[in-house]
Amino acid sequence: MPVTSDLDRTIEKYATGRFTDATPLLEAGIESLALLRLAVEVVSDEDAEIDLADLVDVRTIGDLKAWLTRLAATEC
Repeated sequence: MPVTSDLDRTIEKYATGRFTDATPLLEAGIESLALLRLAVEVVSDEDAEIDLADLVDVRTIGDLKAWLTRLAATEC
């Protein structure tokens, strides 16, 4: 499971601005393609299915970190 500092560094690769956990995704420059790339980067199994339905509730960087953490945990 990714730790918070690792997630911050991973998200920084795709963000176009500074962010905190409360920053809305669009303010950080995180759009749909970046969300998919982040999911693929966090899930190490290339054959894993990524259910994007939960993304409906992901609005902030904190929400994104929680979703990515759950995503990584489901592959164990």
